[in-house]
Amino acid sequence: MAECSDLPRTETSSCENSHNADVGEDSMKSIRNQIISLLQLDRNDNYEEIVNNILENGRQSLVNYQDDIKPKIYRDVMNGSNDKLIILLKNYFQQKWEIEYSNSNPWFIAFLKQYGNGENHDRYERVLTRTAKFGNKYMKDCPVLSIVLQLLFQIINDKSLTISDIFNDLWFTITNDGLKSVTQHSTCILKDVLNEQLKMNQLILFQALREYYRQKVFSLLKESDIVYEENLYNVLLDNVAKHGWLADMKPIENNMTSESYQILLDKLHSNHRDQKGSKYRIRHIRCFTPATPKRPSAPTHPRNSGNLM
Repeated sequence: MAECSDLPRTETSSCENSHNADVGEDSMKSIRNQIISLLQLDRNDNYEEIVNNILENGRQSLVNYQDDIKPKIYRDVMNGSNDKLIILLKNYFQQKWEIEYSNSNPWFIAFLKQYGNGENHDRYERVLTRTAKFGNKYMKDCPVLSIVLQLLFQIINDKSLTISDIFNDLWFTITNDGLKSVTQHSTCILKDVLNEQLKMNQLILFQALREYYRQKVFSLLKESDIVYEENLYNVLLDNVAKHGWLADMKPIENNMTSESYQILLDKLHSNHRDQKGSKYRIRHIRCFTPATPKRPSAPTHPRNSGNLM
């Protein structure tokens, strides 16, 4: 019988997010209520929008709601990395990850606990705090892969994420050319960690890449009129996770018609070209977009002046 993690996921499967969602519901609700109380939003008509935005986009989203919050409370929660709001949000995201992935990707939860409870605790705390501050800003379209990269690559930190394209370059490379391409960024990761991640198929980065490619690969197989066969699907997924969209198709060529094989091959290569083109388009926009002229300084808002209580 196929395990949950090996089934094609065109939508959330019945083995995902069922048991753990019920277990964590009370805790998540409690955190929401504590945030409402902390920010004194009980009588604010927009409290649901504000809290939902915070839980999606982190503490930084409060800049959009400054006028809804008392100045002293706003200053208190926006300063530092250990205020009450950050602590609540860190607890929230820990719970969220546990609920979303404990059934579908138990290896990921084990990895988080290993980092959170081991010698890499400080790095785990930095990633968790960054998520509490910015929410999904750095999660891309696959939180599992993003979190794994942030934990494994020591050069990915708040400063590099703000002033450089290191993370974006790494993301484009590894999601286009697979696990083997990580050697192109060998200066960004400890040598021992790099060698370990390249050795065995069951290690973390390989598993995270399988999760990133999974639905994309299975969708391409379906579009190519290739009927689901567990072994065939997983052989292709493994190859793409290792080598990217230009993965070797020979191991599965005899398991499909020549027409389906050619359609699938064209689609895989098209994905590679499209993603590579997207990378250079984004770089071009960044290089040639003129700087936005500064606006004239606006008069100081009376709520933000003086030592308001």
